[in-house]
Amino acid sequence: MSAGFMGNVNDTNLRLVKLQGKEEDYTGKDGLLYCGKCHQPKEVYFSREKAVLFGHDRRPKECACQKKQRIEREIVEKEQRHLEIVEALKRRGFSDLAMRRWTFANDNGKCRQMDKAHFYVEHWEEMKAGNIGYLLWGNVGTGKSFLAGCIANTLMEQEVSVCMTNFADILNELASNFEGRNRYIEQLCRFPLLIIDDFGMERGTEYGLEQVYHSIDANMLRESMTGIGYRFIGNWEYPLPNEKKLVRLDFIGGIT
Repeated sequence: MSAGFMGNVNDTNLRLVKLQGKEEDYTGKDGLLYCGKCHQPKEVYFSREKAVLFGHDRRPKECACQKKQRIEREIVEKEQRHLEIVEALKRRGFSDLAMRRWTFANDNGKCRQMDKAHFYVEHWEEMKAGNIGYLLWGNVGTGKSFLAGCIANTLMEQEVSVCMTNFADILNELASNFEGRNRYIEQLCRFPLLIIDDFGMERGTEYGLEQVYHSIDANMLRESMTGIGYRFIGNWEYPLPNEKKLVRLDFIGGIT
């Protein structure tokens, strides 16, 4: 191998060493460890008093590289925790998996009152503070359930606990466990927002209606006793319920 070639190889090796050296930590003139990438200190000196107290004169310190890595890691971990919370809320809050697809992103634009749903979630804190709910009524296929589902999904994605169930499931639960009916109603009362789909499907059954009204009244009583607000969204097909029952709700909205 010629001397000229060896010289080229050695020069290349020297250049590699120098380049790699930029990534290696080093000790600065002040005696502290520095990051070889951002060239910021990775240590900081204690005051003289603390050095005597702790038995050494320095402590670790984040350089810019370490800070960036930590922030990126925390963002990923926070997003993962958020996704886990939302998934748990949807598992607990929806009685039907199909409800997960009732989102603003899947809106086909046919429901002219969808702006009411956007308004509700955008002003959720005001709705919560004022205990404001919706009663949605209209013919079959006008988008009442979808509108309510959009509200539920959006609030859950904001980590708000919502229960969206239907009239039949409530009646079945109450009928199958008479002794535990009060506990079941109490569980419904714990949700900041309760949505009952097909609220009027059993309007001819006075007993069924009274069970749901009892649930609403229980929430309102709980509010007066504990100061915890209660919001309710109901989905009702024509004809409308008895006017005396409507005074239980703060807002009436029609879906056409």
